[in-house]
Amino acid sequence: MTPWMSLTLGVLALSRQALCASGDICSIYNVLASIIDDRLYFIGGNYSTATYDGQVIKPSTNLYYLDLDSQFPVERTIPKSSLHTDAVTPRSTPAYNLAKGGNGDGVIWTMNDTMYFFGGGFGDSDFANGVDTISSYNASTGRWKNVQVNGGNFNFGNRSDTQSASIPEAGLGFVYGGREPYMHGMIRFDASDPNNPSWTNETLNNGSHGVDVPRLNAGAMVYVPAGKEGMLISFGGGNITQGLSPSSGWPFPSDWNVIYVYDIASHTWWMQKASGDPPIDRTSFCAVVTESPDRSAFHITTYGGWSLTEQRSYEDVNILTIPSFQWIDATELSKKTNLEQQVNSTIGRDGVSHCQIYQGAQMVVLGGNIRAGAYSITDEECSNVFDPTRVLELSTYKWQTNLDTNSTYKVPSVIYDKIGGGATGGATITVPSAGFADATLASLIQNRVPNSGISGSISSSSDGPSSTNSSSQGSNNTSSHVKTGAIAGGVVGGVAGLALIIALTWYLVQRKERPQTEENSVKPPVANVLSELPGDAQAELPVQPGMYVEMPGGQGIGELQGESKPRAELRS
Repeated sequence: MTPWMSLTLGVLALSRQALCASGDICSIYNVLASIIDDRLYFIGGNYSTATYDGQVIKPSTNLYYLDLDSQFPVERTIPKSSLHTDAVTPRSTPAYNLAKGGNGDGVIWTMNDTMYFFGGGFGDSDFANGVDTISSYNASTGRWKNVQVNGGNFNFGNRSDTQSASIPEAGLGFVYGGREPYMHGMIRFDASDPNNPSWTNETLNNGSHGVDVPRLNAGAMVYVPAGKEGMLISFGGGNITQGLSPSSGWPFPSDWNVIYVYDIASHTWWMQKASGDPPIDRTSFCAVVTESPDRSAFHITTYGGWSLTEQRSYEDVNILTIPSFQWIDATELSKKTNLEQQVNSTIGRDGVSHCQIYQGAQMVVLGGNIRAGAYSITDEECSNVFDPTRVLELSTYKWQTNLDTNSTYKVPSVIYDKIGGGATGGATITVPSAGFADATLASLIQNRVPNSGISGSISSSSDGPSSTNSSSQGSNNTSSHVKTGAIAGGVVGGVAGLALIIALTWYLVQRKERPQTEENSVKPPVANVLSELPGDAQAELPVQPGMYVEMPGGQGIGELQGESKPRAELRS
């Protein structure tokens, strides 16, 4: 792509939306999210909020939600008028520690109208040796509560970069793996009796049996209503059991053609071989499940992520269809409507682990780190090209400019052309090309759990909470930092950092460095990956060796090679 062509595409992208106003949220990174009763809830992470003289980038001790209606802000900033808030209380709750730290690497388990919050790298000494309480929030009453959980002190340490899944209709949640050096096995959280929730250790050879599952980090785990009580499907991420790469200090990638299947009723793990050509090394991606109308097949769609081997981000879209266990690449199809990749083909997003399924037909993506190759473009700042909310229609694999509140799922041709059948299902390929790993798995996976909830959002049992519109950002957090940018008439057009794409170098404005506080003065080490980028990316990115590089999701931070240096000042 020539610089002039890139410039033209950049101008077209800029013209598609207005600049954000003061109080709008224009960038979100690393949040936890869940959908209840047509509301998208999110907590943790960092937020960039437009101000009259620039922007503020910091964590927030609020729980936010957006209404999933025709006004849902797709491919645009989040207006202050659309944002509902509820402060996390009291400050002694695990959820408050998760929120104030800006770390959204934990877990939300959603059961009916209640969310339970677990893990997230809060790092508070009170949790060093484990506690038997977690935080909960009831969406119907708007009340926070510390919940005592019977069965052991499993809420300890970092517990970030885990794989997790909720089964709302059964009142169950699962969490597996996570960052070292803490417990890497699997825990079952049972809130079927909300007055008496409990933990069960289902780590292999303790509470479960079957194949030896490696220690996985920042992969995906999803629930499919197959078998008697459902199954968990796990894949991707880093393989901690295999160790760290000597050249990069990052985990070796998990093989995406090796799928781990857990049967909930029998507590059994299987390793199933998949076919096709999936990403081979992705972490920090997201995954959601759709179900064919006739319930004959499930389709797991993945989006984005960070390449452990190439050390860069991607925006590819892939589908694992079950029970044929076949990977299908839908990237070229989705790229036709992907405004981000129309700006530059090297752009990718990672840190999108908590995207959500809406109406069983649309993937809602919230936030993420936007990069060109390895280099963060926006550095979590406001941008008029890269927005915090996106929606992918899963019947067509087209990126949307608005949310369709009446969407219903149909199997897209990109899937049924491979597995047979049509838009309503009827797949004719129902066995993996390599055969099933076990006859019991082959039999169980043909069964369906009745009254499955994966085809729509979770509904509460009563009306939702009373909340006020606000954009309060938790002003008592000492690690907040401010950047200033150009403004005109109370509107912010700051997109500092966009010079990494040659098409948009003219768009930069002079900016000042963030003030260094005690908590935010430590930067991740520099990774000199310029020489490792593809040739076309090197040609299009005016970066220099030694430029500050922010790596995704804590993956390998502190382990990468290279000397820490100040971030380069970028000017137009």
